Amino acid sequence: MVKERYTRFKDISVSERILNTVFLLTIGLGYLMALANMYYTHQGLDGKAGLSIEDVVISYHGSSNQTRLGSAINGIMESNLKYNSDKDIILQWIEHGANEPEYNEKIAPILNRDCILCHTPSVNPSLPDLTHYATVSEVAHAGGATIPTLVRVSHIHLFGIAFILFFIGATCKIIDRKTR
Repeated sequence: MVKERYTRFKDISVSERILNTVFLLTIGLGYLMALANMYYTHQGLDGKAGLSIEDVVISYHGSSNQTRLGSAINGIMESNLKYNSDKDIILQWIEHGANEPEYNEKIAPILNRDCILCHTPSVNPSLPDLTHYATVSEVAHAGGATIPTLVRVSHIHLFGIAFILFFIGATCKIIDRKTR
């Protein structure tokens, strides 16, 4: 008689069933939260309701008619500005070339008051650094995220995926040993 090579869900103990079920539900819930985060973070940047590929491109690369900073100020970050008029000041600064003297005079006080609480590398290295003109200029001019920025953001996700795969593999290995 040939022994089955794989253990079926119905053949494992109740505690293993509960563990596997809770693990899969947690991974599924995490995936749904990631999709919700993606939707609420990026939707509407192209001026249309809903999430589109163009929204994601604008968020990470900017667009031909809007920079990443302009997209954020017109989108998800607008509510973080203390005064509605600050949005127009920032957008006009971007339109006029995003120069340093005007940044120091008008933009830095707004960003220091409303933005750097989160947009500081020591607080949140995955967000654009809005503490200095040089780094603000990167998101205020046309063009997208730099390779170092994408690497910094991507490595966090890759480490997370690696840990998930490790735990799945370890769980499967333990279950496989128990069934032999």
